[in-house]
Amino acid sequence: MAFGQPLTVPSIATLIAITHLVLVVTIGGMSLWLVLIRISGASAASSYHLLNPFFGVLLAYLILGEPLRMADFIAAGLIVTGLILTTQARARARQR
Repeated sequence: MAFGQPLTVPSIATLIAITHLVLVVTIGGMSLWLVLIRISGASAASSYHLLNPFFGVLLAYLILGEPLRMADFIAAGLIVTGLILTTQARARARQR
């Protein structure tokens, strides 16, 4: 019993979805993340990690048809502003 329901055998669609999550999303995403760290360095890569919410909202709009609200644009602006400030500060520190 799980959550008060009897356990059932997962369907083929469920097994395919889990396999996709493991192979494509987890392994593929981690591989791209490690390449980004190698190319741009750990501190810059961690800054770009903050773009995940922005791309999540964008993909929800493009794929799922979710509406975009004013709060989404304000939040995206804040994220981009923060990234610009941090990356410029790092660039200035390297020049010194």
